[in-house]
Amino acid sequence: MRKPRRHAVKPALIKSPLTYVLADGALTCEDAKGGTLWRIELAAVRRAHWSASRAGQSLTRVLRLTDGTQTRAIRQHLYRRALLGGAEDMAFRACIADVLRAVMAVQPGLDVESGPSAGMALVLRVLGVVLLAGAVAAPVWALVTGQDAMAFLNWGIPVTMIGLLGLALMRTYAPGRGVRTRTPAEVIAEVEGV
Repeated sequence: MRKPRRHAVKPALIKSPLTYVLADGALTCEDAKGGTLWRIELAAVRRAHWSASRAGQSLTRVLRLTDGTQTRAIRQHLYRRALLGGAEDMAFRACIADVLRAVMAVQPGLDVESGPSAGMALVLRVLGVVLLAGAVAAPVWALVTGQDAMAFLNWGIPVTMIGLLGLALMRTYAPGRGVRTRTPAEVIAEVEGV
């Protein structure tokens, strides 16, 4: 029996660290007081999803593991580029790499999905439908309210652009689009910066 491997990771600068423990073929998450928050058996994992997104100076990275009954996530949100390469960043990277290696050991054929999560893709798809519907309804509204031709032409271009944005969101985030699969080794190489 191998010694349990422990990784203390701060999910964000103002949050207490969580400890992820790899032992006996399972990943356990503990709070700062040592209480168990959740546990997932690595042999039961059916899906792994990795996402890393930047918005200005912030970076959010999440590894989600799903076993069919639960989805558990290891996440970190950093606010400044200066924090990359720091102690919290390196602890997170080591944890993700170790978890993926443990998953590879028990499930060598499992691939890791990357791209927007299913929930985020649904939100963006719905936003696209709303924008497109608004762009289609705007000319009808203009005719019903009796607006003159000049007003119709003045807002015609922005409304068309909004409709095109809605169509682009619907196409880009259609079910199954934008999601790619990679081996855990490829994700580990990305996380470790190789």
